[in-house]
Amino acid sequence: MTKVQMKQARLVALLVSFVGAQMLAPTLSLADVLRCKIEGYDENVYITTSPDTNQNDGQYARIGISPGIGDRAIVFADRMGAHVFVELNTDGTPIGLLAVQKNMRVIKSNQTIDPSGTVLAPSQSAGVCTRCAGLRACLP
Repeated sequence: MTKVQMKQARLVALLVSFVGAQMLAPTLSLADVLRCKIEGYDENVYITTSPDTNQNDGQYARIGISPGIGDRAIVFADRMGAHVFVELNTDGTPIGLLAVQKNMRVIKSNQTIDPSGTVLAPSQSAGVCTRCAGLRACLP
């Protein structure tokens, strides 16, 4: 390679590195950690969206009593601005629903579904969430 070709190759490598870093930055900033205080719960409930979870599945949010750790959840964005998290147990059965409004009020609905498909013990509680700056910012 000539000196000109080497300089061009270095320039291209730097440009690719810069563009790659810029593409990663928005992805990492999409993660959200919410600390929610819900009536009837002694501890905070944390909702962590991927990719800022301690899990490696990369596609599920997490709901639990520690940031980034807990049951899997599928996220749906309502067209009016609310976000709904469907909480799943280990076999993928929906066990709860958390609806977070734009004003950060939260409604948590739980139920048990028995093997025959009957819904048992439905309950609902309200609360409020606050947004953390990141996973570590929510740690006690």
